[in-house]
Amino acid sequence: MSSFDDLFAQHVATGMARQLALADLLGERGWQLDLNAGLVTFGADLRYTIQMIGTESHSDGTWLWAWANTGGNIDPSLLELAGWLREHGRLYGVREFTEPSLRLDRVDGHRIALVASGLTGRPYYRGTYNGGAIFFHLENLPARVRGAVPPEKTFTVLGQVLQAFAVDHRTVVVSFLQQQGWRVDDAAHGVIGRHGDGSQLRVTFDHLGRVSDMTGQLQPR
Repeated sequence: MSSFDDLFAQHVATGMARQLALADLLGERGWQLDLNAGLVTFGADLRYTIQMIGTESHSDGTWLWAWANTGGNIDPSLLELAGWLREHGRLYGVREFTEPSLRLDRVDGHRIALVASGLTGRPYYRGTYNGGAIFFHLENLPARVRGAVPPEKTFTVLGQVLQAFAVDHRTVVVSFLQQQGWRVDDAAHGVIGRHGDGSQLRVTFDHLGRVSDMTGQLQPR
């Protein structure tokens, strides 16, 4: 796998968990972005500062990093996290973080933003417009969005990720449980996760490394 594929497998589940929590928070609210102020408003009651990630162009099928959008007149203060991701890419050899533009059939905005969410601890929003989509991090969100998911939602997150993406299943399971604060026993026959509240999760894999069984015992709340 490439360095980006490795990072994706390590961070996609935690990134997805934050996106599901964000969707619960936002509900059906519309969005309005004010780049001059560096703010996004959802409905009439939610407002957050942002950090730009990048944009998708549906006309030419490309991704453009915000730090490479020289014609966008983006305030440098909104590019700090994108710049950090570029430096992370330089340090660890992740070309997808250092190339200004990428074809969407190679890696799309959701995949980039999910990895970015895992690395930075911030959820992201994808806002569509005529001809493309804009991606940005949201700052200062409630702890229920940024924090660890409850044990009962662990099955949901892992199930959605493993169905949606072609990833190394063991890497996804082990990384997600560790990032969510579970104690993990990773053995040849499978993975056992133990949560601080007493909940347990057992995952076994087939000969191709895919999840073959996932069972658990959750503590009542």
